[in-house]
Amino acid sequence: MMKDNSQIEQSIYRLFEITPIPVVLSYPSGKLEYVNPAFNKMLGYENEQIYADGIIITHHDDIPINQEVRRQLTEKPYSPVTTEKRYLHKNGHAIYAQLNIVAQPDMEGNIVRYISQLVDLTNIRKSEAAEVLLNHLVNQSNDAIYVVDPKSGDFLNSNHLGYRRLGYSKQELLTLSVPHIHPALKQDGKWQQHVKNIKDNSSQVIESTHNRKDGTAIPIEANISFIEYNSAEYLIAIVRDISRRKQKELEVLEQANLDPLTNLPNRRIMEQKLTQLFAKAEQDTLFIAFIYIDLDKFKIINDTYGHTTGDGILKGAAKRLKACIRESDIITRLGGDEFLVVVNGFKKEEQVKLMTEKLLEKFNSPFHIGPNTLHVAASLGVAVYYGNNTDVQTLIQLADEAMYQAKQISGTSIYYL
Repeated sequence: MMKDNSQIEQSIYRLFEITPIPVVLSYPSGKLEYVNPAFNKMLGYENEQIYADGIIITHHDDIPINQEVRRQLTEKPYSPVTTEKRYLHKNGHAIYAQLNIVAQPDMEGNIVRYISQLVDLTNIRKSEAAEVLLNHLVNQSNDAIYVVDPKSGDFLNSNHLGYRRLGYSKQELLTLSVPHIHPALKQDGKWQQHVKNIKDNSSQVIESTHNRKDGTAIPIEANISFIEYNSAEYLIAIVRDISRRKQKELEVLEQANLDPLTNLPNRRIMEQKLTQLFAKAEQDTLFIAFIYIDLDKFKIINDTYGHTTGDGILKGAAKRLKACIRESDIITRLGGDEFLVVVNGFKKEEQVKLMTEKLLEKFNSPFHIGPNTLHVAASLGVAVYYGNNTDVQTLIQLADEAMYQAKQISGTSIYYL
């Protein structure tokens, strides 16, 4: 048995009453015929209040939208219209909503009512605004920010700085995992232990290095947090480039360990740098030459011309030696009139000889200290590290012995062990 129209309308109204979606029936004049509880709730009204005279529910700046919607529905009453507009809450503030409206014409095609369904966009817009703000802040951050899968170590997301600093595009970075830029974590069990340490403490701050795409390394400080979101686990890492800080620390350390007269690094700094040179030499099968230098008859110069002149000779010798070497080489004053130069990166012994002869030539010119012009000879002893033949202390000792052999030769001279 079919229901009559009144029964169908009653069923529809009952459905409107319980649906959480705001629904409005209105006359062509704009007067409200019916609003459901969800619409009242959206605009802050209770029961019949919304039907009172003088109630305006459309924001005054959006009234032209109403007029345009009605024009479209008059021309095509069977075509629904969707648009966004603002409604006025009872308290006076605007509510953004998506209006989905259709006309109900009679048999002659005359519109008898409009049926509207609304979607409150307020929370959506706030959420989108929050996302825009978050994305802006994240991408404007002076730190790299990464989202990482704790199980695999895969990168899931990154801000601009995160991938640009490493020399990748975002698409490239998202095909990698953390061990790609932090090779120490490639070892068996290292990544799992790393994640466990972070998870046990909720967060962790570490200092390490990250490898760029071109193979160069940058020192970093990472603040890593373990979080759960929507039943999924993530690592959030805020990573700061501390290259400048490390450089400043190194400069302070070097200043504290410089020879006050010649401004050359002392033996402690030399030994720290030698550790790095030895590691690179073993990896690349390169030679390292230890050149022990002693100024001949320096005591006589001091006794004859005084310590001011002697100090001038030492400073002048240090300046000449520094002018011969590269930034990657090492020069230090061992004490008195003795210096040690360590040059690296050679694949052939002939290259070592060329470097030592270059140093030797620096002592062919006289020193001009105040009114005095002095010729100072030097004795150079050379010992070469071939990758695994001996240790640092032994090489320095061998270079020292070679220097004493050179002293047996008159004038500036070299002796190779």
